[in-house]
Amino acid sequence: MPNATAAIDGSAVVLSMQGTDAIRIPGRWLRDHGDDAGSIDQVSRQRVVDTFAIPADIAPVELVQTAERLVVTWSDGAETAHSRAELVALATSRRSPRPVTGRPFNISADLALWESPPEPTLLSATAFTEDGLWRDALADLRNHGWVMFEGAALGRESVEQVGSRLGYVRHTVFGGIWTLSPSIQDHLDSAYTSFELDVHTDCTYTHDAPGLMVFAQQERDGDGGDTVLVDGFAAARDFAAIQPQAADLLTRFAVKGHYLEPGVHLVSDRPPLRVDSDGVLRQVSFNNYDRAPVLPEEGWVDEVIDAYAAFRAVLMEPGRSLHLPWEPGRVLIFDNWRLLHGRTAYTGARSFLGFYANHEDLESTLRVHGLL
Repeated sequence: MPNATAAIDGSAVVLSMQGTDAIRIPGRWLRDHGDDAGSIDQVSRQRVVDTFAIPADIAPVELVQTAERLVVTWSDGAETAHSRAELVALATSRRSPRPVTGRPFNISADLALWESPPEPTLLSATAFTEDGLWRDALADLRNHGWVMFEGAALGRESVEQVGSRLGYVRHTVFGGIWTLSPSIQDHLDSAYTSFELDVHTDCTYTHDAPGLMVFAQQERDGDGGDTVLVDGFAAARDFAAIQPQAADLLTRFAVKGHYLEPGVHLVSDRPPLRVDSDGVLRQVSFNNYDRAPVLPEEGWVDEVIDAYAAFRAVLMEPGRSLHLPWEPGRVLIFDNWRLLHGRTAYTGARSFLGFYANHEDLESTLRVHGLL
């Protein structure tokens, strides 16, 4: 857009070019979607700005522009930079929610939802080889969305054993059975760090996000590093009870996720609350780190931002999260379509073997054992 100009218009920035309609970018959206180092990681493109701390009444106060870039100074003192071409591309492909169905979502009545953490129960890793104990573990996984074992042998063999019990190990860009540790430099993801991670679901950038995650701790030396779990289905139920219109919107507006590293650029999208054709909630998909820019249609920007932030506020309510401490030999399996997971910050060495598995294979395993 060599002849494009940008101007501040109240709380928005307007892009204009001769022969086309002006494009109005709401400031509240633009502040959250800079492509500068303070907004996103310059290699992985993961979000680093605190989306949920941006004031709702944010407004641009100064604008510097070149042929390719816009630099905006904001009323909260922050400065963001933006690609003019990317803004135009986003603005010309704005997204509306799907039509209202008039049908609230339901949640399977046989699931044991937990809005406050259950008392953690550690099962024996002998369940990996004993059919009766394994069926009991699967029942816990089905009911609560997670199950944790202790006393597992270290190394790949016991992890492979779990994989075969669940169906098979799913291969992704991270491999089959992968090692998770800050010492790993092969992948550009926040999981390979030691700082605190907000709760999220994995693989919002894949068309079919893995239904299960498995972590098997191999090494631990230091403090912190608990896994944090939140029951996303319970949170969705509670969210719908207090803000039904916002919850309905999150079943109809698809949010885009992306993952980038050298030679890889994955992109997919789905609603944060994915409901099937019978109106049953099947999947929570929420990851602000990997959220890619999508500009809602005029009139929907505030509604989408408010709904997304309001659901996150429910997820972060005090007392809703379950903290699971680690030691070598512990193995955690959890439902990535239902639970969100995060991590407390830690020091010292902390390494895992782990893998993803498909939700369809979990469902198959549950049916084989008469649990679904």
